[in-house]
Amino acid sequence: MIGGRPAAALPVSPFEHYYAAQPAYDAGDYDRAAAIASEGLRDHPGNPLIHYQLACYHALAGRLDQAREHLDVAFDGDERTRQWAAEDEDLAALRP
Repeated sequence: MIGGRPAAALPVSPFEHYYAAQPAYDAGDYDRAAAIASEGLRDHPGNPLIHYQLACYHALAGRLDQAREHLDVAFDGDERTRQWAAEDEDLAALRP
């Protein structure tokens, strides 16, 4: 055994959750995209990239308070997200 318990699955990686949400996002179903990506918070509650994607989905759905909460977590966890947010049209509703 190299690591982990035999026959035990590892958690799904963070990116797979927002990757799975992409079809809903592309279809404009931001509620569904948020629901799918939110599942990643069970295994990766503080992952800044999941929170960033959730901020985008909530902003597009008009839930700006929730979007800001997720964006705060993203900003705290990964400085790159500040740069992304400055130009991301998904987050335009959060800018003055």
